[in-house]
Amino acid sequence: MFRIQKLMIEEYEEIYEPIIVENPFTQVTENGIGLRQFHIGLTRSKLLFGCDDFDKTDLEDVHGHQNKDPEIETFELVSMLPLQFVKLNFFRKQKRDIMRIVVCGEDDDDEDKPMFFEFGGHLYKRLFWNTWRESIATIRLLHPNLLHINASSPFSSTDVHAEEEICHAVIHTHSMYSLGDCSMSLCANSI
Repeated sequence: MFRIQKLMIEEYEEIYEPIIVENPFTQVTENGIGLRQFHIGLTRSKLLFGCDDFDKTDLEDVHGHQNKDPEIETFELVSMLPLQFVKLNFFRKQKRDIMRIVVCGEDDDDEDKPMFFEFGGHLYKRLFWNTWRESIATIRLLHPNLLHINASSPFSSTDVHAEEEICHAVIHTHSMYSLGDCSMSLCANSI
């Protein structure tokens, strides 16, 4: 876990930025056929893609890997995408949790073919899916120039959208935690 974070600290200190969330993904086709295993990390300004390359790593070289963390000795950073050029969508399709990434240029009409990444982590993939959506929603609030990234689905209007979570304010007239004449509590209900 935290493989991108470790690699950034170990080898890319000059461009280091704290990782908000990272976990394993499998790049899949639109039909769900697996293509390649990735580890993707999110910072406040970019997406980082890493994967293992066993062919380039000489595991016989004991001296080259003496002080290196075994979790990252075959791991390498393969791509960095600035969030300002990325459109993200999160959705569920046939019990699969998917992140859709589209790289776009300065002009919104100039988009690449979408890439689909299924959340990995077996037991924790639903937690990762929710964490990524919450992290993206937070980044959008902090950086208004990134409003084009969202947590909505490009395919279905029945999916849960981060922007559609309802928050109700309930006012209690009598409570042991009163604020003068009344108190207020917030109840968050997800659709």
